[in-house]
Amino acid sequence: MKVIRTTKIKIKGSSKAPEVIKNYLQALNWLSPLAFNSKEMNANRLAKAYYPVLRTQFQLPSQLACSICKHITATYKTAKSNKKWKLAVFKSATLPIVWKRDFNKSGKGVTLWGETLSLHHPYIPTNTWKDSKLKKIKDKLYLILSYEKEVPEPKTEGCIVGVDSGIKRMLVASNSSNTTPFFFPGGKLNHLRKCIRLRRSKIQAVGTRSAHRLLVRLAHRERAITEHLLHVASKALTQYAVQSNARVVVFEDLSNVREASLKKGQDLREKVCRWPYGSMQFKAGYKLAEKGIRTETVNPSYTSQGCPRCGHIAKGNRVGLQFRCVACGHRGDADLNASENIRNRYILREQGFRRMGSVNTHERSDCVVPDMVLHNSNT
Repeated sequence: MKVIRTTKIKIKGSSKAPEVIKNYLQALNWLSPLAFNSKEMNANRLAKAYYPVLRTQFQLPSQLACSICKHITATYKTAKSNKKWKLAVFKSATLPIVWKRDFNKSGKGVTLWGETLSLHHPYIPTNTWKDSKLKKIKDKLYLILSYEKEVPEPKTEGCIVGVDSGIKRMLVASNSSNTTPFFFPGGKLNHLRKCIRLRRSKIQAVGTRSAHRLLVRLAHRERAITEHLLHVASKALTQYAVQSNARVVVFEDLSNVREASLKKGQDLREKVCRWPYGSMQFKAGYKLAEKGIRTETVNPSYTSQGCPRCGHIAKGNRVGLQFRCVACGHRGDADLNASENIRNRYILREQGFRRMGSVNTHERSDCVVPDMVLHNSNT
């Protein structure tokens, strides 16, 4: 099975690209009010009317002249569908470039509009390259390279891994084939982000222009630290799933967690709103797919309060990171129990699909499945 992946690669040695990017941005802001006033939503009609001007006045290659018309119409179509119709002003430009027309391979580098450029990246994909993008960030040029990659078909045999995501612990996982758990702490990420936020609050109180520039740099630093640790955590989870011979990794569906946190205190609400659970699941998802492992999501309700042995749900079952069932007395790690409940909930849903032959099997939001009612969980 073939999939499209992207990576950002720094390029050097271009004399044409900065000028083309500048002209492309000027052309966008020149054509935008014309399309806004005429309410023209058809890229072909827009190109027919303004293509010669874009080619001669702004000195753009033919492909970019057509791309500008598509860019403008797509922007206003989105604004119309979102009921936010207003004049679009473009402050930065990302140029679409066509493989084997605008750019091509040249040894260890690329040729862009006839110029030979060098690439600076620890890993340059050797797979089939596709149409990509050119972006300028702070006087530096980057190739947002799209390439085709072969990934295996999803596995049909193996165990199931349940993953509990949290703030104190980024990931806690258990599998249905053995008792070996997986823990990835979140203390380092929380500490580094807290230090940066405290530093930013002190700098913000200064209020000078240089302080504002420093705040911007710190924001980029926090984002870079977060992205790095999320990649490390998702890679470790992928290794655990491969070692466990997993076929499915099950996460919680946390799409509504921020709305649910609005009723909580300010401190907890701030932590939840800054919690990068979506980025974590995305990074783990494509890494697992490259190993032939599918990802699924289940309802997260009461997974931390339910007992994985008897199924009893009570708020008093969990105290901090400790779990003790008030009904059967089962003890354990609270996050590890949650990962077992997530895994069991998916197994019950899967067994229901197989028995009924339907994907509309009802799943109660407060259902926690005890191990005693499950059978043949490794298939």
